[in-house]
Amino acid sequence: MFKGTQVNYLARIILDYILLLFCFALASFIDTGKFLPILWPPLVFVFGSSLLIWYISARIFLLYGEITIFSFSQEMTVFLRHLATHLLLLIFLLFLFYEEFYIYRSLVFYYHILIFATIPFLKYFYRVTVAFVRKQYKYEKNILIVGAGSLAANFYRTGILNNDLKYNLVGVIDDTEHHSFNGKYLGQLHQLPDLLKHNNIDEVFLAVPNDETEKIDYVIDVCEKNAKRVSLIQDFGRHGLPSLKVTNYAGFPVVGLRYFPLDEAENRFFKRIFDILFSIAFLVLIYSWLAPIIALAIKLNSRGPILFKQERWGLNNRKIICYKFRTMYMRKEEDEGGNGFEQARRNDKRVTGVGRFLRKTSLDELPQFINVLSGSMSIVGPRPHPIPLSLESKDIIPNYMLRHLVKPGITGWAQVNGSRGETIHPDDMRKRVNYDLWYIENWSFWLDCQIIFQTIVNMIKGDENAY
Repeated sequence: MFKGTQVNYLARIILDYILLLFCFALASFIDTGKFLPILWPPLVFVFGSSLLIWYISARIFLLYGEITIFSFSQEMTVFLRHLATHLLLLIFLLFLFYEEFYIYRSLVFYYHILIFATIPFLKYFYRVTVAFVRKQYKYEKNILIVGAGSLAANFYRTGILNNDLKYNLVGVIDDTEHHSFNGKYLGQLHQLPDLLKHNNIDEVFLAVPNDETEKIDYVIDVCEKNAKRVSLIQDFGRHGLPSLKVTNYAGFPVVGLRYFPLDEAENRFFKRIFDILFSIAFLVLIYSWLAPIIALAIKLNSRGPILFKQERWGLNNRKIICYKFRTMYMRKEEDEGGNGFEQARRNDKRVTGVGRFLRKTSLDELPQFINVLSGSMSIVGPRPHPIPLSLESKDIIPNYMLRHLVKPGITGWAQVNGSRGETIHPDDMRKRVNYDLWYIENWSFWLDCQIIFQTIVNMIKGDENAY
């Protein structure tokens, strides 16, 4: 009898294979003008190799990991790596075994374009379906958290307990009693064996510091003896803490308190190339027809210019002109230099009807692709704040100015984690800065891809903090 996780795993593989078959058949039709017989020996080898590579690569990159733990944007980032590997290995096999490899070049090209265009929709639809089914049947996965420090508290408040796939927190155990988990504290660590025996626990989340190896080993040993799954929560929540880099100067080891991947020239080069290619594609394929529609709507809704221009701080505190579609009514005394700055509030009466829609969907930010193409901004990076807000924050928020060590972005790690909108309290800005610093210290191309995917998802779903 298959367990729920096994059914989930098999269902996702089978659905992917069905879609791969559809993409392969359609690719052959696009390539030759007719549907080729799939049992024709050369096609059997090509498609069979594709399925084998797909499975092996998926196992390596954990493409079929638990969707309750990984967000859709993280899944799409893994999918991109997986697809690139699949393409390269398939080309290598064809080149190795077929002297006339060029015959299949266009077929393989169309095949992967179709995969790229269809698989994301399948995976998103699957997530929505699973969430709906679990909601209807009130399915819940019972979990236990071991450790009650700050890491567990952050996980409890903002982690996967808030998703739509129904985690039920049975309780929290730790050697020190805590009262910050709404009555969920169940006891000390030595009580873990009894708790596992007398409670229906599906999974244990281990949230203790990495240096407490004895506790970690004990919990893993107890859980394995009771056939319970264990997941380690790594302390990635310490946003803004310095990352260390050891170098050597004149024979002396030197420890740098902060290491930013974008300090490396080649990383900046590849990020810039990606910005240029992505911006050109967007401006030509989408902005070219969408911008006139938005411009007409703005003009019909209220008087004033279509674009709003404002000075903000960019890389190394240099002033840049940031472009946005205008979303507010014009005031006679208003100027574009930022004087009289006031943050937008929820239900702000200054926002026009069209502007409210543009802000909710983040479409007002689209002109900033012009900033990206000109080099003053990047697609992903810390959001540039109005200069008066930066002047106000730099003296009260620790490490605030470190945000400007990289180019500002249209979207960023803070925004996809819900840290956007009005900063009413200094803690709101502090949280945003911590997210920005974590991004700067952990930058990678794949992290940028994840943020872009999550931004698109948020635009479609709507963000309650976008107003």
